[in-house]
Amino acid sequence: MRRIARSLGPLAIALTLLTAACSRPRPPIEARPALWRVADADTTIWLFGSIHALPPEVRWQTPEVERAIAAADTLILEVPPADADAARAEFLTVAQRDGLPPIRERVAPVDRGVLERGMAMAGVAPESLDRLKTWAAALTIGAAAGRREDASGTDGVEPVLTARFAGRAIGALETRGGQFAAFDRLPEASQRALLVRAARDAVQPDAGYRQLLAAWAAGDEARLAATLDPIRGDAALMTALVTTRNARWASAIVRRMARPGRVFVAVGAGHLVGADSVVAMLRARGLRVKRVE
Repeated sequence: MRRIARSLGPLAIALTLLTAACSRPRPPIEARPALWRVADADTTIWLFGSIHALPPEVRWQTPEVERAIAAADTLILEVPPADADAARAEFLTVAQRDGLPPIRERVAPVDRGVLERGMAMAGVAPESLDRLKTWAAALTIGAAAGRREDASGTDGVEPVLTARFAGRAIGALETRGGQFAAFDRLPEASQRALLVRAARDAVQPDAGYRQLLAAWAAGDEARLAATLDPIRGDAALMTALVTTRNARWASAIVRRMARPGRVFVAVGAGHLVGADSVVAMLRARGLRVKRVE
């Protein structure tokens, strides 16, 4: 994209704020999302590129994914499982602040038209965003635009995996609060860039969530990696939301390889593709990471 809001990595967290959508009957979508495996003599770790909110008709549990889920003794997610109400409450605790400029005044005059259209297309009232920090307003518009496509956090990969791993160990690479804090520390200029891009994607749905879903469903590494291109042009965004987190997660996976076991790791697919991905970082450390789906 030249469209930050559809990135599978940084702004995918917005989609976790979605509750159940008003589903319209649609034909099934057969997805083949990417899956990698790294293994040694006594440890196997699968790396699954997830999408955090989906329409209910998407079928993504391919035979290869099913075998990995069945074989694993541990599930590792980006953040611990939580119900939608708890996630929303945690978001609002960080996202709201009194005394902020009205949302319309936080973008340049030339961008106010697209912000107005984006809010209208997403069904978000401007006054509902006025008390939100700029990054949080961007996530809210992105989440609302996803809801328009019947995408729901309830139908996303993580809740399904959590249910599948009932009775087995479930861990997380970071906290939900830590994810929100990464956005909260962004310079205001970067936050405003996110806001404008979220509005533009809401105006152009074919270039937003629909394109994201198509790339993920096809397991297309090049198209998924391209979703991060605009973020690579903003050093603050790239460092805070992608590179630092990928490096931290890669280190956690390396440490986990030192212990026996079979682990299924599911993170936003944008974190697993491209030159600065978790997969690339693991390979740079000498691990043999093979794509198996």
